[in-house]
Amino acid sequence: MTSLARWALVALGALGLVTFPYWSGPWESSRFATTVIRDALVLAIFALSLDLLVGRAGMPSLGHAAFFGAGAYAAGIAGQRLATDQLPVTLGAAAAVAALLALVIGVLVVRSEGIFFLMLTLALAQIVFAIAFQWTAVTGGSNGLSGVGRPMLATLDFSAPDLMYVLVAGTFVLTALVLWGLGRSPFGRALMGVRENERRMRALGYDTTRLRLSAFVIAGTMAGVAGALSAYSTRFVSAQDAGLGNSVRAFVTVLVGGAGTLAGPMAGAGLVSVIERVVPSLLPPDLRIAEAILGIVFIVFVLFARQGLVGLGVARYASLRARRR
Repeated sequence: MTSLARWALVALGALGLVTFPYWSGPWESSRFATTVIRDALVLAIFALSLDLLVGRAGMPSLGHAAFFGAGAYAAGIAGQRLATDQLPVTLGAAAAVAALLALVIGVLVVRSEGIFFLMLTLALAQIVFAIAFQWTAVTGGSNGLSGVGRPMLATLDFSAPDLMYVLVAGTFVLTALVLWGLGRSPFGRALMGVRENERRMRALGYDTTRLRLSAFVIAGTMAGVAGALSAYSTRFVSAQDAGLGNSVRAFVTVLVGGAGTLAGPMAGAGLVSVIERVVPSLLPPDLRIAEAILGIVFIVFVLFARQGLVGLGVARYASLRARRR
């Protein structure tokens, strides 16, 4: 298949994804499917931002939800305090606050490595969670921040569920394109060099601390955007959005899908969303085992398929090609 044909297929797939609510309308379960896919795309953006750290830069973080929560709160608070639903204002506030928080935390953690980096990100994110949980006057505390308005772009109102989906899907496509470009840029290649051998990269003249910090801020900003989209979609923000559980959820999504690949976090987000949203709808209401299933799936992949869904697919494809020869 030629490069032009691949791009045509990608463009067609992206168009089909963005317009899903409109061509799936005749389906009986279209509305439910639209909601599930919308939430899966928000998770995919969040997971893609984390994969920039885990898979590309070799910085496994357990505090990434701090930026997701910061973006969600910033979008909601900016809309309510400034009495505006304009997308550039609320989404801009989410990206700016998440970027600033990522810069502050990044300065403190990027010089550490391995388990020390992991624990520092966890500890600092827990501080963010504690602030969100206790600062009742601003965040709503344990009651959360309700009544988050859905955005407008000039006169275009995203309050309708279908248009809200289009906003999320369009942002997902843009995020994937940005990360695809970053992965193939000199910056992305330098990040992978730092992941593989930081000492050698320093010997070659690269400022590895600045590279790691830049990746940390970019990833935090994207996570903040995902948080804002989540706040728009659910019209609610809670301290749990910045909590450890949300960080672990994103981490599981990346590892199950396949770290270091663009398709991995997307596949992982799809699988996690099916387990969280579709499986419970097929079971009795009093049987809540989605978390248990997700834990079992994670254990299975860690023990038997560390390359994730995408790695399994690639290995299977290579095996089939080898047999045909």
